[in-house]
Amino acid sequence: MRHKPIAGAFLVTLVCLFALTGQMAQAQSDTPTVVISQIYGGGGNSGATYTHDFIELFNPNTEPVSLAGWSVQYASATGTVWQRTELTGTIPAGGYYLVQQAQGSGGTTPLPAPDAVGTIAMSSSRGKVALLRTTDLLARGTACPEGPSLMDLVGFGNTDCFTGGAAAPLLNNKSAAQRLTNGCTNTGGNGDDFQTGEPEPRNSISRAAECLPASVDRATPLPIQNRAALTVPVVSLRPAPSPTAISPTAISLNAISPTQTLDSSGIPLTSTLPVTAVVVPAGPYIRISQIYGGGGNAGATFTHDFVELYNPGSVAVDVGGWSLQYASATGKTWLVTPLTGTIAAGRFYLIQQAQGTGGSVPLPAPDAIGETAMSASNGKIALVPSTEPLIGVCPQDETIVDLVGYGSAECFEGSGPAPRPSNTLGLQRIDEGSRDSDDNRADFATFPPLPRRSD
Repeated sequence: MRHKPIAGAFLVTLVCLFALTGQMAQAQSDTPTVVISQIYGGGGNSGATYTHDFIELFNPNTEPVSLAGWSVQYASATGTVWQRTELTGTIPAGGYYLVQQAQGSGGTTPLPAPDAVGTIAMSSSRGKVALLRTTDLLARGTACPEGPSLMDLVGFGNTDCFTGGAAAPLLNNKSAAQRLTNGCTNTGGNGDDFQTGEPEPRNSISRAAECLPASVDRATPLPIQNRAALTVPVVSLRPAPSPTAISPTAISLNAISPTQTLDSSGIPLTSTLPVTAVVVPAGPYIRISQIYGGGGNAGATFTHDFVELYNPGSVAVDVGGWSLQYASATGKTWLVTPLTGTIAAGRFYLIQQAQGTGGSVPLPAPDAIGETAMSASNGKIALVPSTEPLIGVCPQDETIVDLVGYGSAECFEGSGPAPRPSNTLGLQRIDEGSRDSDDNRADFATFPPLPRRSD
């Protein structure tokens, strides 16, 4: 069989849950959704960092879910014999659950403390994983499971069983299959919902994620998050010719929680430390749509680092006098690249940065050129409508148009920094540059670099 999707039609809701019709609908109507969020079978193999294979689960709900009596089960890409790991305990709201599997002979880094331990030796490239609300082993001869106990199914590589129109990507010893937006994306298609990236195992004590809707009403107050343990600038990151400043107020860092919101003026509801809040009138705005710092590094194809901008609006935006600024993950010194010209409506703008010693493919003709040597894995990028260098680890500058912290950056928008890229993977804003929930963690995913310029 080419593929066999789980019975029913999938619908994405505001909390990234899915609803089913058909055979599974009634059985799952009262069962909170838990999904498979990451699969890695290269543990301990040649070139691997981690010593063990693993399967990661994610709970997109606002309440914890008990996994007692559940199991994860694995079969080879075309196999009909399944292996089982029983689960115990609870997966927190917005949290992860790490299932450690077999250990290889290599690797140097153990996994974080697992929430469950199995001994399944998974393929590093292709296979299928099922999450079941039972500990009963799938029957021998089952190539593609179904039924009321099946909670999620992910086929990866060239397998005979997956959901939707295509399997998740083929993997290798150094790559994992990762569900987009930190586990929140769930369209019902493995090929659409997963990407490859460096394995990033998360367990039940890892930072929780909040699943946001695909589009956010900008008139609705958004959650405010602590940008690391720093004084937090509360800034609406929307450029406009003349922002309307609000008188400084004060907030306590300790008072900021993942669910705290702003009032109708954009001011946090509690206060004690000086912070400047800015409300920017509606108008055209530009986004940082792609970041790549691995140019010319080992394994890279492109010779240069680059940053890409995108104009999602319906009118052209003149960026003359603007700048792109970069600082290291914990750095206070911002390196400035001046910008010129115009970004047409619906178009991109390519900013070339430093050249490495490797790579074989030059970038397309850039729209701006800088000499900043960016980190491939950790850093922060700001788009500013001036060429004055920003100040501090996490700048309190109300003119910032967009800011993206990635990897281990101490400054970022929303619940956390964007995922950690690598020499061969850059960061791309989801939905071709259109996704913008003011949350770096949710808005970006790792992809092979694809530099796009103004034409």
